[in-house]
Amino acid sequence: MKKYIISPELNWYRANFHCHTKHSDGARTPEEIKEAYKSHGYSIVAYTDHDVLLDHSDLNDEGFLALTSCEYAVNEASPKFPQIFDVNTGDWPRKKCVHLNIFSKDPHNTFMPATAIEQMWILRDRYPDTKCDGYIREYSKDGINEIIKRCNDAGFLVQLNHPYWSLNEREDYINMEGLWALEILNYATELETGSEYCPYIYDDMVRNGMFNLCCTMGDDNHNHVSFRESFGGSTFIGAKELKYDQIIEAMENGNVYCASGRDNPPQFLALYVEDNIIKIDCTPCENICINAYGRADRHITKEDGAKDLTHAEFPLRESDVYFRVTLRDKYGNVAHTRNYFVKDYIEK
Repeated sequence: MKKYIISPELNWYRANFHCHTKHSDGARTPEEIKEAYKSHGYSIVAYTDHDVLLDHSDLNDEGFLALTSCEYAVNEASPKFPQIFDVNTGDWPRKKCVHLNIFSKDPHNTFMPATAIEQMWILRDRYPDTKCDGYIREYSKDGINEIIKRCNDAGFLVQLNHPYWSLNEREDYINMEGLWALEILNYATELETGSEYCPYIYDDMVRNGMFNLCCTMGDDNHNHVSFRESFGGSTFIGAKELKYDQIIEAMENGNVYCASGRDNPPQFLALYVEDNIIKIDCTPCENICINAYGRADRHITKEDGAKDLTHAEFPLRESDVYFRVTLRDKYGNVAHTRNYFVKDYIEK
């Protein structure tokens, strides 16, 4: 019996979960972003402007969906006023911070939880009618978890962004509670630093108890110089239709995978377990491997001169506890599933 993880019966919509526009510090309008991303095969954009939570439903059409979302920040350098700092001071580059993307389950919900008027930055001047709960964010373990809790309680999914750029250490991220996802590739900061591809942090968080955590990739595009920091990080969402409630439900259920690559990122066509065998169908790639709680040691790599890999099979081992699958194409682009519990798929 086949137990599908990535089903070919669903539509897998390409999304950018991290995007900035003229509503905060980006250079493009939401309309320009929509057209650019649609032209590159995207169906979904989360408009995550800094501390600006706006309903962009007017952009929606049969081939495009805007997610109501924004990016929260709290900085060690200035915890009460997270956007007020002088980047020219000597110690700011060494100050830690936490950036969280929040995604509203209701497209028309623009109430900002975990926010005081002082922290709205641009929003308080441009949109004075925006409502918030008056909570001043605090940079501390308890403060970060309070932010996440308030956002969850108000109907938002919460993602931790770019842990390398934020100087997040292990003691920071493994103590966070209530996260929906970790951004394992932030394309813009990867271009800047060469260090923002971090699946090992995802694995560390999972091994420390965050078993239902999803992993995503996003652009964090500001587009001050053309669109060179766009289209490099994608998250694919599986749903029957491109409808807001179905996309959110798919996100909540972890029906996502992520991939790098500007033009043709590697993609899963099907992933299922049959007779305790993990079976993978995918677009052409050079390496397919299984990651698990420990050293899985199961992979297949294309032999020199052989055809590209489009299928692989691996035994499902109870000792793995959980597993995820990674694809790598000839350009070095990768695709990752989230982790899945072996006990949910193994037959005894």
